[in-house]
Amino acid sequence: MAFAINVSVSKRDEDGPLDFGKRDQLRHVLLLSVVLLFQLAVSTKVALATTGLEPGQSPHGALKIPCGNCHTPDEWMPVRPKPQFDHNKTGFPIRGMHTTVPCEDCHINRVFSKASTQCQDCHFDPHKRRNSVGCAICHTEAGWSVSSHGFIESPEHTDRFPLFGAHAAVECYSCHKVGTIGRFNRQGLSVFCNSCHMPAFRGVKNPNHVALGYSTDCLGCHHSFDTWAGATQPPGLLGGMRRR
Repeated sequence: MAFAINVSVSKRDEDGPLDFGKRDQLRHVLLLSVVLLFQLAVSTKVALATTGLEPGQSPHGALKIPCGNCHTPDEWMPVRPKPQFDHNKTGFPIRGMHTTVPCEDCHINRVFSKASTQCQDCHFDPHKRRNSVGCAICHTEAGWSVSSHGFIESPEHTDRFPLFGAHAAVECYSCHKVGTIGRFNRQGLSVFCNSCHMPAFRGVKNPNHVALGYSTDCLGCHHSFDTWAGATQPPGLLGGMRRR
């Protein structure tokens, strides 16, 4: 360091030899540089001791990409608005609304491979786990609006009430109404026809189901899930059937 000082103080500028004021300024600058370098070395050593990392070791585990793909030369945080990282290679592609989520919202742990890929680990479950944890059966990355894609053939709707015929085209909210007990809890809704179709039962006039005393067990006469047409009256009944 003394060599640097000797060189600096012996240098001449356009006005001639350096005066004592400039020499003092140079000495202060050099001294400050030494102090800053010492502080940097100490802080680096403390940081490494705190994290348990070796010099040159990434805090992100086995991630093998240049630091500059995510960080800037100015500071470590915040990271670049659009990090140069292909998330499709991780087994969890970023699509839909996930593309606008800041990295740190999911990657709380700096070892990124430890981030969970399960919906319920990030999102509140309003169904209280009563509909299983397979959120993707009803929802997509495009939003929370319910989608029947992948749901009709799933075990979640083939045990108590399979979606055959016209039922497969009905919007979910037509049956799972707001205010319904256990709105999307499969055990909270009735599987009997009259729980949804009583307005149609009361409104039909040809034949007049109410006046003729027809049963509210729709399957006694209606054998298709595609249409109300083609109903048959059970053999041996001359008139209407008593309602149960």
